[in-house]
Amino acid sequence: MAVPSPVAPPRLRMMSPLDLDEHPTRAVRDHVVALAGLVLFCAVVLLMGR
Repeated sequence: MAVPSPVAPPRLRMMSPLDLDEHPTRAVRDHVVALAGLVLFCAVVLLMGR
């Protein structure tokens, strides 16, 4: 029986699918950061309008 040849090219990370389920989600922190960005944007718009 033939053994597989080890001369195959290495598997690149960009060619493998992303495992998005492995990364934990931080829903509360993401919402707080989004809300803070929205408030900051509104404050900048109000200050630029004066």
